[in-house]
Amino acid sequence: MSRASRGVGALELGARSLASLARIGADRLLSVTGRPLPDAPEDLANAATLNGLVGAHEQTAVAAAGTQAARSLPTIAAARLPGVEFESSNCRNFLIELDYAEGAEGAEAAPRTVYAKIPCRELGTRVFANALGFWPLEVTFCQRLADRIPIRVPRVHAAVQRGSRFVLLLENLHEDPGTRLFINRDMAAGTTPERAERVLRAFARMHAHFHGMDAASREALLPGRFNTYTSPRWRRVTRALKALAIDPARRAAPDLVSERLVDTCRLALDRWDRVLEAWYAGPLTICHGDSHLGNCFEYEGEHGLEVGMIDFQAVHWSKGMRDVQYFLINSMEPDVLEANEAALIRGYCAALAEHGVELAYETAFEQYRAFSYQTLMVGVVPLGLGALTERDETVLAVTRRSAAAVERLGFRDWVEGL
Repeated sequence: MSRASRGVGALELGARSLASLARIGADRLLSVTGRPLPDAPEDLANAATLNGLVGAHEQTAVAAAGTQAARSLPTIAAARLPGVEFESSNCRNFLIELDYAEGAEGAEAAPRTVYAKIPCRELGTRVFANALGFWPLEVTFCQRLADRIPIRVPRVHAAVQRGSRFVLLLENLHEDPGTRLFINRDMAAGTTPERAERVLRAFARMHAHFHGMDAASREALLPGRFNTYTSPRWRRVTRALKALAIDPARRAAPDLVSERLVDTCRLALDRWDRVLEAWYAGPLTICHGDSHLGNCFEYEGEHGLEVGMIDFQAVHWSKGMRDVQYFLINSMEPDVLEANEAALIRGYCAALAEHGVELAYETAFEQYRAFSYQTLMVGVVPLGLGALTERDETVLAVTRRSAAAVERLGFRDWVEGL
């Protein structure tokens, strides 16, 4: 990748970051009028505000579906914060307790709490999130796709975005005593082949459901502008962002990011157009995009222990193996993965076949090998540009595992063979 091309991409990212900062500033100035969305838990835990958000979400659903949608929550009479917050790298996630209006239809069966997501406090992360668009992407997913996913995801009560801010009101999965949620520390600790097999079965069900949709149908469900790899407005920026992170990541963790790995990353960026062409040649399906263990949960379903997913901030159209390799490489220790990799991939292909989609193991493994670079860069970028996102033991674990996988799988040979 030439220095000029990298510079142009960096300038484009800078311009979008400045525009993002301007939107954040405009929302703060408008706060005195009450027009922006609330960006503090205390402001959100208000009955009138919550009823307004639920109503706005209902109107959006009606406009999208063309039919009347059932209100997701009865009329709220009172709301309060119980002081329960959850781990997140870029949002504020917390519970809100609800009381419903006396005699409100469905109040007896309605949830006692909702899981709320709003932007985090840190200005740098807010600028970055708005510049890259992963908050608007999750809102779009909640508005258009959440109720179409064939595996369990949290029910959406409200998904609203205005300016630089957003609010998600979701099902609180903790209310279900049979549900186990995982966090990033669980992913960093590493998972078992048995749990990985359950996760891949869920992936197969989701991937088969959307497999091979035509371009117009894909665009109607999830517009291509959100894909930071293929969208014309993001393609060069994404390439530049990865290039900018490589050398700082090498300096930050020379024991994980070797000189050979740096050369491999640069080779992929030099052949970026050919890499993208191979990654996104159809048929495509919906991929979660951040499919590690920390974004999965287990629950007792009709067929025993089943897996659902949360946090669709990176959902996009790709090959299903994108989710498979991302989960396995991120969530399993390298020696455990190497010993079980072939069997797990074969199991995923068999699960796809049960849902009517044929994928040969040899083709699946080649895709698995090709997408390993995306998983590597999810570790390298925050490691090299740590001010943008989280930087902790989870990032180090992901980088260590993905670096080992890229070397073991021969990703460099794949790139050279394009």
